[in-house]
Amino acid sequence: MKQCLVMLYPGFCNFEIAALTEILAFQDDWKMTTVGAECKAYTGEDSMAVLAQKDFSQVALLDYDLLILPGIDDYHVPLSDARNVAFLAQLQTAGKRPIIAAMSSSPILLAKAGLLSDTKFTGGIFEETYEKNPFIPKQNLVRQPVVSDNGIISSSFQFFREFAITAARACGIRVGDRFLEPARTDRPYTAEELTYHFEG
Repeated sequence: MKQCLVMLYPGFCNFEIAALTEILAFQDDWKMTTVGAECKAYTGEDSMAVLAQKDFSQVALLDYDLLILPGIDDYHVPLSDARNVAFLAQLQTAGKRPIIAAMSSSPILLAKAGLLSDTKFTGGIFEETYEKNPFIPKQNLVRQPVVSDNGIISSSFQFFREFAITAARACGIRVGDRFLEPARTDRPYTAEELTYHFEG
């Protein structure tokens, strides 16, 4: 059984990672767990509360196959809690570690934990944030929709579909190129195309 952790913190952005967690939900050989600094409900930027099933002390981070970091409404909040950075700093290892899928502004946490010093990344981070936080290695910033380097996949919010596909494929999960593609606009859908049948 492969294992995935979704890291929670105040102001996390659920929609940015929902396509990826949906892919994982339909994999029989994957188990997903939410984790936070405390076992409590964390309120996301959309006011939806999600329970952290475990706290940091209850997981052996290096035993997991995938770590998902959602974007952050206000990065100052999780960054000010030293437990978040200390948890991620465990990933500074030459040995096996999980694939890290970091969305939007969450690479700032990876940067603070020292995980981007030799890694190309992207994200939805305001330019002023780089100036105010010199620990972010801006020289490694690549302005592309999704960047995958050294086992770290990063993206900005509008590319949640491409992020999900890239992360899933990095985990060995087959995902078609047309997964969650936008609705076509060149012609109407037929009733037959919008009729669904149970397979099984």
